Amino acid sequence: MAGASRDGSGDDAAGRRPGWARTLYRLTPWGLRRALDGQAQAIADLAVRLDGAGARFLSIERRLDTVEDAIRGIQRELEALRDDRLVGVDRRFDGLEASLRQTHDAMAGVRDELVPAVVDRGNLLIDHLAGELDEVASLVERMLRAEPLPMPADGAEERQIAAALRDVQPRLLEAFRGDEAEIRHRLDDYLPLLRGSSPVLDLGCGRGELLLMLREAGVAASGVDSDPALIQAARRRGLEVTDGDALEALRARPAGSVGAVTAIHLLEHLGADGALRLLGEARRALRPGGVLLAECPNPHTLRVGGAEFWIDPTHLRPLPPETLRLLAIASGLEIERVEYLHPFPEEQRLSAAAPAAAGAVAPEVAALSDRIDRLVGRLDELLNGPRDYVLVARRPAAG
Repeated sequence: MAGASRDGSGDDAAGRRPGWARTLYRLTPWGLRRALDGQAQAIADLAVRLDGAGARFLSIERRLDTVEDAIRGIQRELEALRDDRLVGVDRRFDGLEASLRQTHDAMAGVRDELVPAVVDRGNLLIDHLAGELDEVASLVERMLRAEPLPMPADGAEERQIAAALRDVQPRLLEAFRGDEAEIRHRLDDYLPLLRGSSPVLDLGCGRGELLLMLREAGVAASGVDSDPALIQAARRRGLEVTDGDALEALRARPAGSVGAVTAIHLLEHLGADGALRLLGEARRALRPGGVLLAECPNPHTLRVGGAEFWIDPTHLRPLPPETLRLLAIASGLEIERVEYLHPFPEEQRLSAAAPAAAGAVAPEVAALSDRIDRLVGRLDELLNGPRDYVLVARRPAAG
């Protein structure tokens, strides 16, 4: 073949071997060897490249091992931190939380128990101090005026008694009226009755315990008393109190102008005739449906009627509730109720001192013991029953 080389590198006249010649050449041993040599070289190059990639992969694997080792180290440090330090921190937080709970409980106790107790005690002390100051001021005023204890009559004998009582007036004032806390406690039950009955006129108002309670409840009220020292004590509290006679104070009121009239331990100072005149004037001053509230010592209780009533030399005579009821009806009032109040303390009753029966007793002894118990109970009712009673009456709505 003209122009052809053994290795197939020869060209045709145009400088290129024809296509069919190239194809035939590739099928010859020399063409196949050339192709195999080329493939072998390509495989050798690929092997070299793979060797380089393997080296790089090994390098990357070593670096990954290093990173993994570092991660494991970090994990071990974190586990140690969790197991050691975090546990300690948790314990400290638990202790802090317990301390906070204890502090909160202590503060709650101070807020809910100690502070209210201190405030209540302070209020009681302030009230007691105010009462003591009022009493001292009243006694000083009475001493400056050289006034004796007011007496119902103006005879020489009564004046001598009043003058003799002048030196013991501080004790008599407490004995007759009681301290202010006791008086206000006794008057608490009257507030619901008087709340819707303004204006209220309190006859013989004394230091003004009832007037003060009514003012705190928003009920319009005024009082009258004949004791200048007690009047000054009431006025220092800002209470509306006039100096004068209870009967004259009622007569000065227009008819039907008062919602309620109160007379707390007053009628026993007047006698039956004076009480009847006062009740008649109270009915006239009350508006239709107005209420009269009169509290008196209960003479049915023997310790009161036979002894305690007569401690106060200004008392004239006991006024039983049946008599007061008749006087009120005679004055044109309608009786709403009579209620007995303020029994003697339980420890002063005869039954409190009776020994309890021990063991089994014979039937006749038990019957005698029951009879004695009933007699003791009856005697207790007579001796240690209610000390006071209150009569509640109203002017008829159509009257």
